[in-house]
Amino acid sequence: MKSKENLLLLGTTSYGEKLSKSNQNKFNELNSEFNVFVFTLGNSSKTKIFSNVTIKYTKKPKLLYYQYLKFYFLNYLKLKKFIIRNNINIVSSRDPITALLPVLIRKFSSLNFKIILENHGDFKAQLLQQRNNFILKKLSFLIDLFTKFILKNIDILRGVNIQNTNKFLINNSEVKFYNFPAWVDNVIFYNKKLHKRKNLLFVGNVIERKGVYFLIKSLKQFLLDNKEIHFFIVGAQPDKNYFQKCVKYIERNNLDNSVSFFPEKSSEEISNLMNEAKILLMASTSEGLPRVLIESGLCGLPAIASNIDGIENPFSTEGGTSTFNILNNDEFNKLVYKIYFDDKLWNKKSIKSEKLSLRLSGQRNFVNNWKKLVELIDE
Repeated sequence: MKSKENLLLLGTTSYGEKLSKSNQNKFNELNSEFNVFVFTLGNSSKTKIFSNVTIKYTKKPKLLYYQYLKFYFLNYLKLKKFIIRNNINIVSSRDPITALLPVLIRKFSSLNFKIILENHGDFKAQLLQQRNNFILKKLSFLIDLFTKFILKNIDILRGVNIQNTNKFLINNSEVKFYNFPAWVDNVIFYNKKLHKRKNLLFVGNVIERKGVYFLIKSLKQFLLDNKEIHFFIVGAQPDKNYFQKCVKYIERNNLDNSVSFFPEKSSEEISNLMNEAKILLMASTSEGLPRVLIESGLCGLPAIASNIDGIENPFSTEGGTSTFNILNNDEFNKLVYKIYFDDKLWNKKSIKSEKLSLRLSGQRNFVNNWKKLVELIDE
């Protein structure tokens, strides 16, 4: 029997002192084929050993920019030591910046691990939109040069949809690639078949790229006219200025009783909200293959989202997601009124959403895709 390979997931996601039920399920599935390790940021430097994953936390500095500087550029020796100590065979990096240290470690040592670069959308667009930094935008051409360098030094690109993968391959058309969706927990997220659904829901970071301010502003009249309907916004608020812009608009327009923010909810709580909601709303200007649309679909929740790569295909063409042109207020509002109040249309879209999500998140789909990804490296 072939022994398991040691897979290191490299990124800035913190998993906490205890694994959530959803993360337990995710690592249980991956652990059936790989020995799984994680190297990430945490509140203190320590190693947490669970039955299905070993997580190395490196202490997160208080200053945001120093956090990124430390993790992406100054962890060379720590990461190299961790790779050697745990005999890592495969390193999977969340984005090109995260891949820099593994690339340099392999270049300047005798270590011979495989490098996977994950692509969760238009990296350059997401970086510039999420980090609204004037200097970064002026030096955006360096992002292209950096991406080309990384793509020349990895073994395979793991994408989530063909449209965004093709954009990445402009930098190196010869690199191998394989596309599959992110992990979705179809045990926690499922359709409870509730008869009463009422509210509107957004799930994701409260940042400009996600279009939260647009959603609140566009829904103003709808919420004022339908005071029994509530708009729940669930997600972290990393951009405090943008968050305050949203809050001030809510206060100015008497929407305090109609809009609520929740900075953190468990997967179980989000699943409950999805089963109680009537429509999931998205207004992103850039996405990969949004996991939230698979999760909402599993709950039988139709969505309205901007017409961008990663959403149009497959969620609109095959599922129950309705799309509008980016930041088009009129198109968005027409869809909200139409889908919310037309029960026949809503039921049709609910069924299509669930059917697509079940196909995308079937049992062992995730780990089988990972196996295929690794096998492709050696072909």
